[in-house]
Amino acid sequence: MNAISIVRTRPQGGFTLVELMVVIAIIGILAAFAIPAYQEYVARSKVGAAVAEAAGGKIGIDTDIMNTPSMDAAKTLEATRLTEQTPNCTISVTEAKEGVADIICTIKGGPAGVANKKITWSRTAAGKWSCLALDIEEKLASIACPVKKA
Repeated sequence: MNAISIVRTRPQGGFTLVELMVVIAIIGILAAFAIPAYQEYVARSKVGAAVAEAAGGKIGIDTDIMNTPSMDAAKTLEATRLTEQTPNCTISVTEAKEGVADIICTIKGGPAGVANKKITWSRTAAGKWSCLALDIEEKLASIACPVKKA
């Protein structure tokens, strides 16, 4: 007697090509929104870090200006206790004259909207500090350092 065996086949499990293409299209649409938002976030972070880094030099200048109201640029930079190259800035200063001085941060790296832009902390003779961001989009500037269009 011949035994006949019955082979049962199961249908293939998986996704069709159309389903995969729909998923790829959805991912593409999400990426179209996410990438620009992320780039703006990175730019705002870079500006905030630059403002904070440059602000670190204010106390040193205040302290040294109390003793010597007028200093050349090299002495003023030394007073900031900052190096000329920091992680986010190239720091420069103006010479202190009668208590008036500026700390200028040229932003290093980052997105095109903020790279090589300047953040300036300015000190008045009365010892009041103010900050201005030069040529940076308003949406990227921080509250502590408003934008000034050149």
